[in-house]
Amino acid sequence: MKKDITDCAPFQYGWKKLYRSLTQDRGQRLCKQISAIALFAHLLQAPLAWAANEPLDSQLDEYKPILLAGEALPEALGKQLHDISLQAVVDGEMEAIPFQIDEYNTGGAVYFKALGVPIDGTEGVMDVNDKLLFLMKDAGDRRTGDQLSDGRMLAEIELEDTYGNLRYVYLVEGSRLRSEEQYVRYSTDVGQVETDFYSLVYNRENQLNWDDFSYGAFKGELPLDTMKIRMTGGLLTDLTSITLNNKNFIATPIGEHVGPIRTTSQMKVMIWLFNLPIMDVSYQAHHYPKSMLYDVRIVMPEVRRKILSDPKLSISLDANNLIGSTVKTAIGPIEPAAVDGRLSSNEKGMLNTPLEPDRNWIWLSSHRDMDVLAFFDYLGNTREPLSIVYDDNADVSDPPERFKGALPQAGYRIDRIPASGFFGFIVSVYLSEGYEGDPEKFTEAARSIPAIRVLDMR
Repeated sequence: MKKDITDCAPFQYGWKKLYRSLTQDRGQRLCKQISAIALFAHLLQAPLAWAANEPLDSQLDEYKPILLAGEALPEALGKQLHDISLQAVVDGEMEAIPFQIDEYNTGGAVYFKALGVPIDGTEGVMDVNDKLLFLMKDAGDRRTGDQLSDGRMLAEIELEDTYGNLRYVYLVEGSRLRSEEQYVRYSTDVGQVETDFYSLVYNRENQLNWDDFSYGAFKGELPLDTMKIRMTGGLLTDLTSITLNNKNFIATPIGEHVGPIRTTSQMKVMIWLFNLPIMDVSYQAHHYPKSMLYDVRIVMPEVRRKILSDPKLSISLDANNLIGSTVKTAIGPIEPAAVDGRLSSNEKGMLNTPLEPDRNWIWLSSHRDMDVLAFFDYLGNTREPLSIVYDDNADVSDPPERFKGALPQAGYRIDRIPASGFFGFIVSVYLSEGYEGDPEKFTEAARSIPAIRVLDMR
């Protein structure tokens, strides 16, 4: 029987299978000759082909979480969540990789029954606004016909990394295989989040406060102290001012979702004034392997809102003795500010310049194998004025910090709070061993989602 040229190994299996096809006598001399020519041609072009196997950029791509909404995965819609899994080519074979699917509520946050906000869709079923989560690092080579899975292939998901190389994961139905890798670990008893890169312990009495933070690569001890919340305004009028701090904001956990990619803690924050609760807030803390996101949502009762006149709300991180660090922001100046225990002209310039709601990154480099990159995002249609919170002061003492001094303290202040209705924002904190190059480029790359293409394989 005459053999078609496309039946030969280089066309059917690719160069990795050529050695096997060349050493098997199938009585097809022409096919062997083509295989040998293809192998020789591949070796000549090897640098180009091997470029696809370059390691991911460890500070931008490797641990980047990928979130895909159900609407981007029509192949999975309506299916039971426990029946869906994710696989990739690992060492030439199809293997299960870490993933999770989180369900969302009608307000656009991760669904918790205890919160009282209805689920968006059907519980336990893949809906259009549910999210599939996995890490960029677990995507692999493209599957070939001889790589088998114990489930039914639903979709091929193609991603493009920073180098422009294509990587793939596969959505599978009915597979019994699950990865045991847990990138994020959480202990409910002690309120501790732990990843391969950082460990954070929240105070059990008030989970806005930090009891301990460490970053494995950091050359030093305990680089970050705590998170600070402040609300300032007049009491009924502008004639009497008042400041509320962490003592007035009490965060109580009401549920958590612990997954291998992300842990989400749902909390209610009660704001107290003169021992009376004046407002409650929905607060979700999301922890990824190298980042933390704080999602704050408030439905503002107009009557209670009038208790404070012209209120301003701030959220910031207080660092511990990061003398010698440098700070840059999206608003400039071009020269970085040096942390030395006192405010320089550069630092005063940052304090006097408003931030833009859509361009507001803050980058702190410790120069000791830990960088912190922060972003602020409003939720919904809110676009209130925004300022930077910053201090570089070796002598100040400002509880609930554990270590004296703001060296430095940095974050965001919302300069006007709506009089009523929904009000929400997200503060995102990314951790790294060190960002390099133009901050305008890597700050954009840190948040950007790779180009994604989904191919139906049913």
